[in-house]
Amino acid sequence: MLVPNGQPVSTTSLHRVRFFDHAPSPITALAFSPTPLPAASDPAAKGKAKQLSHEAANELGVLVIARENGEVEIWEWVAPEESSMGNWVLERILPPTLTHPGVSLMALVIRDPSAFSQKAYRVPKVADLRLYTSGSDSGDLVERCLSTGRILQAYSIPAPPLWAMSVSPTHSILALATTSPTLHFLSLTSSGLEPPPAHLLRCEPVPSRTRTVSIAWGPPRLAQDGSEQVWQDTYFVTGNSDSSFRKWELPSSDPNAPGAGRVSIKGRSVVEKIKVQKKGTKGTIVWGAAVLPDHTIVTSDSLGTVIFWDGASLAQKQSFKAHKADGMVLIPGPHGKTVFTGGPDQRVCQFTLVNGQWQITASKRLHSHDIRALAVFPAYTPAPPGTIPANNEVAPVLASGGWDMNVILTPCASPEILASRLRNPLGRNKGLSRTVFEEAYIRRMSYLGGGRGTGRISISTGSRLVLGRKERSVGIWRIFEEEQGWEKVLEMDLKLRTTLVASAISDDGRWMAVSDLYETKLFRLTTSPAGTLIPRRIKTFVSTLISAESTSHLSLDTEGTGSGILVFAPDSSRLVMGLAISGQVLVLGLQEDEEDVEVAACFSRSEAAMPGRIIKKGKKGKKEMPPPDLPNGDDDEMNGDGGETVEAKRNGDLAKVACMAVSSDGQWLAVSDLGGKVSTYNMDTLRPHSVLPTLPQSPLALLFPPTHPSLLTIVLPTQSLSFYHIDDRRLLGSTPQLDILNRALRDQFLPIQSASFEPSRSSPKAAKIVIWSSDWVCTARLDLDLIGRVRKLGNGTSKSFQKNLRRKWAEEARDQLERTSASSPSLSTSDAAPSTPNGAIGSPLSRQVSSEPSAGKSSSEDPEFAKFTHDRFRAVAGIEWVGEGEMVVVERPMGDFVDELPAMFHMGGYGRS
Repeated sequence: MLVPNGQPVSTTSLHRVRFFDHAPSPITALAFSPTPLPAASDPAAKGKAKQLSHEAANELGVLVIARENGEVEIWEWVAPEESSMGNWVLERILPPTLTHPGVSLMALVIRDPSAFSQKAYRVPKVADLRLYTSGSDSGDLVERCLSTGRILQAYSIPAPPLWAMSVSPTHSILALATTSPTLHFLSLTSSGLEPPPAHLLRCEPVPSRTRTVSIAWGPPRLAQDGSEQVWQDTYFVTGNSDSSFRKWELPSSDPNAPGAGRVSIKGRSVVEKIKVQKKGTKGTIVWGAAVLPDHTIVTSDSLGTVIFWDGASLAQKQSFKAHKADGMVLIPGPHGKTVFTGGPDQRVCQFTLVNGQWQITASKRLHSHDIRALAVFPAYTPAPPGTIPANNEVAPVLASGGWDMNVILTPCASPEILASRLRNPLGRNKGLSRTVFEEAYIRRMSYLGGGRGTGRISISTGSRLVLGRKERSVGIWRIFEEEQGWEKVLEMDLKLRTTLVASAISDDGRWMAVSDLYETKLFRLTTSPAGTLIPRRIKTFVSTLISAESTSHLSLDTEGTGSGILVFAPDSSRLVMGLAISGQVLVLGLQEDEEDVEVAACFSRSEAAMPGRIIKKGKKGKKEMPPPDLPNGDDDEMNGDGGETVEAKRNGDLAKVACMAVSSDGQWLAVSDLGGKVSTYNMDTLRPHSVLPTLPQSPLALLFPPTHPSLLTIVLPTQSLSFYHIDDRRLLGSTPQLDILNRALRDQFLPIQSASFEPSRSSPKAAKIVIWSSDWVCTARLDLDLIGRVRKLGNGTSKSFQKNLRRKWAEEARDQLERTSASSPSLSTSDAAPSTPNGAIGSPLSRQVSSEPSAGKSSSEDPEFAKFTHDRFRAVAGIEWVGEGEMVVVERPMGDFVDELPAMFHMGGYGRS
């Protein structure tokens, strides 16, 4: 068969897998990096804030997402490069523990606000933050480690459960609302949670049946503390279940001051009640509350009404019937000039202050189910007007989430003249795009994880097995050849202390490894006469790891043997573990017929615990290494096998292993961490080989082409691919073909999740690679021979050299085309899926055939050497090859599990018991 341009076509058998039965968890809380108050000595503290510098204006914080099952996701901001899109990219997933399995409330706290206010940047990093969570069925408020997810501290809640939680603007007090009629306060110190100061021990009670469901703090004031001025929290507002909200005043710490020693109610205002026939009225719940810089109070209630109140008299100023159902969540925009609300009607409403009056300026239906959480960056801080400098360069971003599991990011600038000058942080770095909330395009992020070891799918190519990791169980399915369908061969529930964080299956299907945060389990798999798999746990596995001489310095008996990522060697003779706590890498030898496991090596990765960029001494002194896609130095300087670091401060968080890959010949191991450092190791000598120059961000995936086992492919979060030659210890420059592919990848809205090379050795000059995100798939053929030969290309390269190289490349492509046309018969293809019992369209597995350009013409002159599919796949969980010309795409769209969710507002059964 021929395509219209006359080129022969190769076929790829495609298995569309829909049997993976993992159900993602709804989103219960969202939070961006909080905005701190300026130092009390700063002129900004007196309302004279200066404009942010260009660097500070373009600095965006992390996004933390809490899910109902207790998982906490940390998304990092990746700035756009060239024509790429800006994005938040999933960095890691913190697992829930067995003792605290759920999250309903979350608070991000600046670790040391007084010291942070002196720093040059205004956006806290992950290391500057603390995370506190609580579940609806838990009696504890816990502090979670933002690196591993371990519980650092647990505080017993009086009269649980917790209904509301809020951090004061000074990040020194945490207010809690429980079933008790009185509020509770905790002190936030450098050591964690502590009992409150004496003047906050007593609180005026509310009626016994009244619940406090929301807390909002008012702007602080400057107070004199000896010879220094400090920020002091003043008052807060609570939304209650008795159709009212209350304004509370904090007492003075001076025991002789009037009203000292008791948090008292200074005012109460009532909202409209629900009228019930023959029963009078029913209470309205004030779900959301906020205090703006001018002390205006905003509330949203169970009638869907959003009301603006005068902060002094508590009189109603304006009222809007914004939602058809409850106004469940309410959050102010940056500087309090906008307000956003959401609820079960799946809509987000924007209120904007126009000429001194509030107006509804937009109402968008962003989700397909209830909205349970909103967050805005820059995060709103209750502060006096003019205290927080305005960002006049970048538009704010709204994050929303709820029962449909997706996080949706939307530029949310207010409709004003200056909005046209703002840069869209979700758009390209050059050129303007729509930033006004009503007109802006949304970014729907994946709910299935993806890069940096967060994927849930592992595939055994040799045995055609698909391993799917769920919360506390795993399932294995076998895919038959041709059109014979599939069968489930194993379903196993595990006893764990946390949910599973890593899983892997060997290529021969004889070994399976799974791990939670504390322990890695290894299983030997055998096949029964009926065709099912029988797992047998290697019971001596943990004791072997602990007693090995090479691991004696790791304290595995106390820290545990949990792995953040697991990888089997292609020949199934070795298992590589990236320990979740220490970041060390263990290489284990596996015996084919025995159950004994040997610890072959332990790579300390001490260089990975040193943040900063690697510096290499070159011919002209010390020089900082450029990123891999901008090579511009002597080849000796590009060798990343040694060097120094800018900083000597250790940071274990950056040492966490993010990605690992083993070459097809089993000789090389590549490891990357969250600090952007990539190391390679020789698996034959079991010694470190080289360290790459530090990357700006941690790679999303590492992989080796089967035809070039010494060519390391690095998938970067900037939507691009880069290559490193392990034998030569050098980063490789780009080629025209790779430039075209990277430009096409940068045009995609959603970030890359991972990539995979076809296991073929027949066409090294046209190696097929598949790159995917949650809703798009790209297949391309790359000339790896040319990539491996190019030393420098692009910046600093003459046009004549590039022209000669393209001419040579075209000649090689024509020769390859002639050989392919002479030796390969024409192949017929069909887009129709076969109809089989287990493989029909709409069933959990369907098998299709796709047409792609052959290896004959894969240069940059061929416009179809890369193909993108945007309208066929949705909610991709993983893609892998099970053989040459045979690919498996695992999907988990929401339609497969939507029946398990509560009824939606727009359905007839909403609200029925």
